[in-house]
Amino acid sequence: MHFAYSENAQVIRAALGSVLRTRREAARRTLSEVAAEAGLSPAHLSEVERGLKEISTERLVAVAHALAISPAGIYSELARLLGAEPDQRAWPEDPPVKLRLATASLPLEALRSVADFSAYLAMANPPPKPKERIGFTPRR
Repeated sequence: MHFAYSENAQVIRAALGSVLRTRREAARRTLSEVAAEAGLSPAHLSEVERGLKEISTERLVAVAHALAISPAGIYSELARLLGAEPDQRAWPEDPPVKLRLATASLPLEALRSVADFSAYLAMANPPPKPKERIGFTPRR
């Protein structure tokens, strides 16, 4: 299997952190609740979710149990996110989650550039006006 040039340890850490954060938010759990149940500090779990710190297998299993999900589910979601299963959808349906996953590994300056360019495109290309239907009117 060929991997994209951009896949490095930081990208994988950011993707794993994004998966954990998305799962935690979907379960409507706070960072402090999950961290306490997994035996971690909230600061450490926050850094893991932001892709700034590594997480050991033991701690990842503890976080998975705190979220009532299997570690295999986390790895499976991470694999799909990194494109390991191209025949399956790699992106969730929820637009905010999709945006969070897409921007998880971007540096702040790159994220600002994307936001500025998106705003420019929205202003420069307003949506087209709806067209009137052209056709025959029914006879009465």
